[in-house]
Amino acid sequence: MKRHRIGKLVLLLGCLFFLIGCRDRIYDGDYPELFSVAIHSLLGARGFDSRPEEPAWIRVLEGDNYGRRLFLYDEGRIGGHLIIQKYEDGFVYFYPHDNFVLYYLTEEVEATLKEANSWNQPMSDSSEFERIPIVRQKEDGPIPNSERNKAHSELFPDANLRNAGARMNFLRMDRYGRSVYLATRQVGAIIPPPFAVIFQPDHSFDLETGVLEITDMNNYQTELRLFMEANGWNEPWDE
Repeated sequence: MKRHRIGKLVLLLGCLFFLIGCRDRIYDGDYPELFSVAIHSLLGARGFDSRPEEPAWIRVLEGDNYGRRLFLYDEGRIGGHLIIQKYEDGFVYFYPHDNFVLYYLTEEVEATLKEANSWNQPMSDSSEFERIPIVRQKEDGPIPNSERNKAHSELFPDANLRNAGARMNFLRMDRYGRSVYLATRQVGAIIPPPFAVIFQPDHSFDLETGVLEITDMNNYQTELRLFMEANGWNEPWDE
């Protein structure tokens, strides 16, 4: 009887720690709309600090006359300065690729970022923007874990991970079902350059054309944009 009670206690404690871990990965701050922009803009963003007990940190820096906001997002390992165009009806809207910088925000960089995001200009047609649902937790994306495991093994044949799929971080999906992920691995204390990977709507990917090595995680916006365009991003899917 005593052994049975101990077993139940261990099970309850395990469930408690699991629920606490899940809660720590949920953003419970005041800016879920800004959180949603950041985790769908920054490659590798997970939505929480590298120490799971620490939530992502967001600070609004400035707003313009049309409702745009410039803000700082920081989850310890990854962060940046971003601009949101607007949010309404449960969705956020932002310019893809040009809406963030990952290095120190000097006056010159800030001016360039604002210009690229039409700061203090009348709001553009929403068709120019990425449209993403407002969320409080980073999702895994449309590719099942088993298929992410398989893709990770093709990218890193020498990797020995129990759950390789967890090393593929979802960024966002286009209007036709394509999705982009960041695939990483660690070799001891060394973290080799990661790969951006595009999956087509049928969950396939091409090792020749659908993979991009990211050599500079502080400055990849243009090469990521060109890579996504080359893989038909937001173009009709012709199976």
